[in-house]
Amino acid sequence: MDKNQYKALNINDYISLALLFIISFFLFADQNLMGPNLTQIAQEFGFNDIERDIKLGGHISLVFWLIGGFVTLFFGYYTDIVNRKKLLIIAILVGEIPCFLTGFVETYQQFFWLRALTGIGIGAIIPITYSLLADYFPPNLRSTATGCLGLVVGLGIGGGQLLAGITGPDYGWRICFILVAIPNFIFLLLYGIFATEPKRGKSDTKVSVNQQIDWNNFKKLISKKTNILIFLQGVAGTVPWAVFFVFLADYLAQDIGYSVQTASLIVFIIGLSAMMGGFVGGILGNKLYNIKPQYQPILSGICTLIGIIPTGFLINLKPVNVNNPSIIYPLVLGVFSGFFITVTAPNMKAILMNVNHPKSRGMAFAIYNLADDLGRGFGPFIISFFIYQFGRQWGFNLANGIWFFCAIFILMIAKTYTSDQETL
Repeated sequence: MDKNQYKALNINDYISLALLFIISFFLFADQNLMGPNLTQIAQEFGFNDIERDIKLGGHISLVFWLIGGFVTLFFGYYTDIVNRKKLLIIAILVGEIPCFLTGFVETYQQFFWLRALTGIGIGAIIPITYSLLADYFPPNLRSTATGCLGLVVGLGIGGGQLLAGITGPDYGWRICFILVAIPNFIFLLLYGIFATEPKRGKSDTKVSVNQQIDWNNFKKLISKKTNILIFLQGVAGTVPWAVFFVFLADYLAQDIGYSVQTASLIVFIIGLSAMMGGFVGGILGNKLYNIKPQYQPILSGICTLIGIIPTGFLINLKPVNVNNPSIIYPLVLGVFSGFFITVTAPNMKAILMNVNHPKSRGMAFAIYNLADDLGRGFGPFIISFFIYQFGRQWGFNLANGIWFFCAIFILMIAKTYTSDQETL
């Protein structure tokens, strides 16, 4: 693509992007609200420690991500053929209404199904958001754009988890679900009034956007080696992430000996580091892409391998002295772990944008999100099985080892990236 042909963003584009990012922040703030108060929720529903990890950590995560993952195929298909602004509004409402109602549940069954419905909103927004981003930005800027979105999403996830950890011990575990849902009803109204939708394919000036959506295009999408490898690394990579998202805050509090507030703070700092890793990774990925496209997946694969090491040390912390629990060591480990592991995320999304046609990107990201959600859903479920068989510490170590396979899939992309981009 000729860089001179790219049309710069105007004020309406910036307003639309700002609102899109804010909405994403609050939607994803819901994702980890259970983590800090897992034991408190379990006690209210009468669960023992094993039931806590299986029913709350495993079963709810499984239904949350599986339902969201399969629904994303529906939204991905329509992302490529209908007005994306209207579709986004529907997706957010589907996610935020159950989140708000979770603050009023009285039984585990109510809690279970409202969490399942909340997963629909998070699953639906993925193909819509990245389809929009690909039309706002050309290939040489997409890693940075996805890195910025990843920073916002990470702030939402970490902020929501910190909010849950701070409010849960004093005000109960329900209040955080209400607090993170309310703002999006306001910002969604503003998005409906002020946001505009970019022309489909506007940043891919050498690609025809008259392509029709048919079975041949779908077969081409799922037969691209780069797509397959990205989907596989998504499944593999999200299994160990479940340690952070679902179990780590409770593990640090119940098994290592920190208070719930301190454990939540440690996980929040890890989240901040992960956000910086994604942001810096997006910038580095852009620079390396402009030198040689293959360097982009090589960077991601190497950083994933490095991230396994501090994560292993973090998992194997010794119980702390309750009279003087130092948090410096786990913070240092968490900073390195979060940073290196998340360098991958913006670059995989940019690569997925670059190797798929503008009128099939919605479906590409729907399949990517399905693969991601299968990992996120089965990840906690698999880890809960590991915990049942080997205990928490060994279960988490086995999960951490899965990142090795994720790195191998990423490094293999270096061989397929250029050729698949040329056949766009």
